[in-house]
Amino acid sequence: MPVLAYILGVPVPTAIAVALWSYLWSGLVAVRLYARHGSVPWRPALWLCLAAAPAAYLGALAVTVVPGRVLEALIATILVLASLNALRQPRVSRGATRPLGTPMLTALGGATGFAAALTGAGGALILVPLLVALGEPVLASIGLGQVIQLPIAAVATLANLWQGRIDLLLGSVLALALSLGIVAGVPLAHKLPQAVLRRLLALTMLAAGAAIAGRLLLNAA
Repeated sequence: MPVLAYILGVPVPTAIAVALWSYLWSGLVAVRLYARHGSVPWRPALWLCLAAAPAAYLGALAVTVVPGRVLEALIATILVLASLNALRQPRVSRGATRPLGTPMLTALGGATGFAAALTGAGGALILVPLLVALGEPVLASIGLGQVIQLPIAAVATLANLWQGRIDLLLGSVLALALSLGIVAGVPLAHKLPQAVLRRLLALTMLAAGAAIAGRLLLNAA
């Protein structure tokens, strides 16, 4: 979404709608591949998705009333905070202890659904660093991030289609490109040391967040 809005010049509401449309189709590819590697814990995924779907609808509706500059600031904040979370020394994995409970999964799903639909940041971008910070295994966290983006993208896309905000051609080209990247990236994610994967994720998000924040400061000057 930042590339669409801040490099290609697509209006922010349209960029959000296009990004969510592309996540719907590329997400199907990602979920299939992560599930094939056994990296999707399905019970937590169910609770996350049940909470994310209605929250995503509210987030998609909120796009029409939230000013573009506020959206930009929110996106930058999410990226920076998520990157700092990912750079932190991870807690001991919860995989060997008890899993996250239903109330926590529901809260995470609702917050992720609303924020992802509002900003177009993608469910994985918001959820994965939160799960890692809570001590969940990295690959399982990424798998859950891929799953949660499906109901978010589907529900938000319905609202965006109703509002006429989606450029279907651009979104479909983006979905194809993302899918090709996912096909190449999933095997690599399962081969890289997880500490390296976490740092790469964090540095990418930090750079994107800093670029957006810098753009806002320059425009305000």
